Amino acid sequence: MDEEPKRRRHFLSSLSLPLISLLIASLSMASSISQSYNCHRNIESMQQNVLRAENLSSCREIIEVFFDFRLKAEEANGMTNGADPTAMRRELKSLVYRFGALGTFLANFIPQESRERYTKLSWLLNDIASKAADQSNAEFDAKFAEADQAFATLNEDCAKCAQLVKI
Repeated sequence: MDEEPKRRRHFLSSLSLPLISLLIASLSMASSISQSYNCHRNIESMQQNVLRAENLSSCREIIEVFFDFRLKAEEANGMTNGADPTAMRRELKSLVYRFGALGTFLANFIPQESRERYTKLSWLLNDIASKAADQSNAEFDAKFAEADQAFATLNEDCAKCAQLVKI
């Protein structure tokens, strides 16, 4: 009778080493999977933060370019001091192209209909740049009212990005 518990103990002790090894291997594998998942999440988070920061920087820059364009366009529209309209037109076109480049970059982060609005706004600014010196104040103001409305939408896209809301 004494032999039965010895055999059982011997059997259990011979199984305990493989079971402990399997348990340790399973825990190591679970730990590795958990670490991989956390690392992947951290990398995604960092990438999103870098893209968000770049997007916000571009938003700030496109807003500055728009208001710089507006100031220079108003100067060109009110030009009576004999300044060179060709040079002013060239400067305005330069700002429009810079605005278009920034708008193209920002459009990569937004849906297609927003891209079309950015393109339309760039072409509208290009039209204003071409005719600013030759238009009456009323015509100029009407054109800029349309540009201001389109710009307000662009600014909303930037505000949504700053608040981490999907555009």
